[in-house]
Amino acid sequence: MRKYLMIASAFLLALGACQPADESQSGPSKEDTITVYTTIFPYEDWTKKIGGEFVEVENIVPVGADAHTYEPTPQTMIDVAEADAFIYNGASLEPFADKITSAVEDYDVVTLEASAATDLIAREHDHEHGNEHDDHNHEAEDEHGHHDHNEEDGHDHHDNEGEGDSATATIDDHEEEGGSHDGHHHGDQDPHVWLDPIRSIEMAEAMKDMLVELKPEQEAYFNDNFETLKAQFEELDAQMQEMVNDASVDTFIVSHAGYGYWEERYGIKQIGIAGISSTDEPSQTQLVETVETAKKLGLHYVVFEPNITPSVAKVVQDHLGAEALTIHPLEALTQEDEQADADYFSIMENNIETLRTALNN
Repeated sequence: MRKYLMIASAFLLALGACQPADESQSGPSKEDTITVYTTIFPYEDWTKKIGGEFVEVENIVPVGADAHTYEPTPQTMIDVAEADAFIYNGASLEPFADKITSAVEDYDVVTLEASAATDLIAREHDHEHGNEHDDHNHEAEDEHGHHDHNEEDGHDHHDNEGEGDSATATIDDHEEEGGSHDGHHHGDQDPHVWLDPIRSIEMAEAMKDMLVELKPEQEAYFNDNFETLKAQFEELDAQMQEMVNDASVDTFIVSHAGYGYWEERYGIKQIGIAGISSTDEPSQTQLVETVETAKKLGLHYVVFEPNITPSVAKVVQDHLGAEALTIHPLEALTQEDEQADADYFSIMENNIETLRTALNN
């Protein structure tokens, strides 16, 4: 990382040497438009909706890429250094974010860690699927202050008496302990907070406040746009709650355990085949447990993310004879999303329809 920062710093020093001494010569676009770079699609989308004609927003993670593994180029570092603001998620989602914030700290760039604007839940430890399946409160919280969620982090496992052999026969090529990991780890908190519409209001408000700080003469405009966006989040929350209320089961199997905020707010329990990072893989024991739990619950669907079909998730699907569904984590758009001009809300509404199917066996 030290070598990377030295290279980036050299680029940035060269940039500074080339800049004109008179900042007023930077052009009217700098005065009229706020340039913002983001790391995940939701923050790009919300900033555009709040800032309207007064912002130019670009997501630095390319279409179809993964924020967990992306590495910025030196040119990207220069682009961010020339911008007005940089918005990232934090909570250890993007390993590269610290590199960027460190490299641009001497430049006039406002940095915003979006997840710091709300309370985060404790991450579900890798492959602990929350299989207690007892009565669960499906009501959304009315208060959104900072809560201690540590007691929710431990999850019991079902006993697999007498049923493990058939699953093991299919899964016996997998490692016995720990699966494989590529070195990308989240911290102690679940970073996928943008999937919660109510917490998203708090993060979007932080983005609005940042834009007001950068362009105070447009405060009323930004406030109006934020209120429109807030109403959309509240409507999305109501749609999620309605879907859950109509569901026949409260659990779904998903290739990547990135949906803990839905359990915390709506009572939708996930059985994640991989851990909280999509790059994690389960052990043989954990795969057997997943299959047997799904059998006991009578689950008939396995939910995958776009363009990602982990081999271990396919093993689970094949062993259960389950149908495949697609759910979108929203970190980055696909090519199809771009062609359809999809936004945060259209993708989330599609996710609701996926859950409507998965939760009605």
